[in-house]
Amino acid sequence: MAETVADTRRLITKPQNLNDAYGPPSNFLEIDVSNPQTVGVGRGRFTTYEIRVKTNLPIFKLKESTVRRRYSDFEWLRSELERESKGCWSSSGTE
Repeated sequence: MAETVADTRRLITKPQNLNDAYGPPSNFLEIDVSNPQTVGVGRGRFTTYEIRVKTNLPIFKLKESTVRRRYSDFEWLRSELERESKGCWSSSGTE
């Protein structure tokens, strides 16, 4: 019976220079939500947020865009991103 031995050698990696370490990532998607504005009166009141997107991903037609959306629209976007990224979601603000 053959015995299995774990390979514990280190992976061979190329040296990393400062540009590799601190330069822009090869692919990125930044989503910034800010500038809440409440509009309407009474039961017709709702809050919109400014959403800025910056990316270099080829699936997007524009590299930068800004729109205003209601909170419910952003909630949908966040749940879609969480579902697609399977736990890789990070937030710079409060949740």
